[in-house]
Amino acid sequence: MISIIICSASPERLQKVIENIDRTIGCEHEFVAIDNREKKWPITKVYNYAAERSKYPYLFFVHEDIQFHSHNWGVFIEQKLQEPDCGAIGFAGSAMRFPQYSGWWEHGWPEYGTTYYYQRVNNRTEFRVQNSCLEVPFKRVLVLDGLGFFVRRNVWEKHPFDEELLKGFHCYDIDFTLQLAINKYKNYVCCSNQVLIEHFSFGNYTDDWYSSTIKMHREKWNKFLPLSLPNIQISQKQRRAFEEKVASKFLKDILTTHCPERKSVLREFWKMPFSFNHLKECINYTIYYLKHSK
Repeated sequence: MISIIICSASPERLQKVIENIDRTIGCEHEFVAIDNREKKWPITKVYNYAAERSKYPYLFFVHEDIQFHSHNWGVFIEQKLQEPDCGAIGFAGSAMRFPQYSGWWEHGWPEYGTTYYYQRVNNRTEFRVQNSCLEVPFKRVLVLDGLGFFVRRNVWEKHPFDEELLKGFHCYDIDFTLQLAINKYKNYVCCSNQVLIEHFSFGNYTDDWYSSTIKMHREKWNKFLPLSLPNIQISQKQRRAFEEKVASKFLKDILTTHCPERKSVLREFWKMPFSFNHLKECINYTIYYLKHSK
């Protein structure tokens, strides 16, 4: 018994995903879809509002631009959700989270990420498979991507989406699944052909995404980070190299935007005690910022 919760911006896409899920889920279900075109609520508020009005013990927070290519996937997922320590189950995630700003994917490539879903790219569909195998249908991760994830109602009730921190449409997935992880729940990526999902769009990395990512780290999570699964072994040297790479990528990208936090992120980058190459990047990024900030 699964409640499918959708923050909708397109009646056409919503109708298609409802028809697809009706045909494929294979178990009792309901849809709680919120038309957010006029309300324009933050997604954290939409998801909490819809979950409060749902009636089933399992919740599925999902985008409306997806479709399933397998059948009876609801029964398969329900069995895993019954485990007392099961947190959220999704389709892409990472086993590591560093203090550096980024989406989940920067902390997952290539060693620490797990993906198992179809991604539409222009006129073709790619099968995104990373660090997964059919012999392990549920691969444990720390954080999940928000294209879709399942969770028990009683878990969500204890740890709802953070409406006070996140006022837009970004970072709710990392924040929510990190909250479950630090409260001893186990999050998973489903790596089984019994649950094949296709995602039709990519993330939207706007100025708001950068601002939300920075805010999430500074106001809530940096005091807990780094975090990783217990089986992750990484040396201090490896960690510093990885952190430098992630921080450099974020700074390079944010400097091409009009995000107001650009200068503060650049200042933080200067304070990181990394390699000689890091110093060169500091100088190059500062020159770029001075040229393009006028």
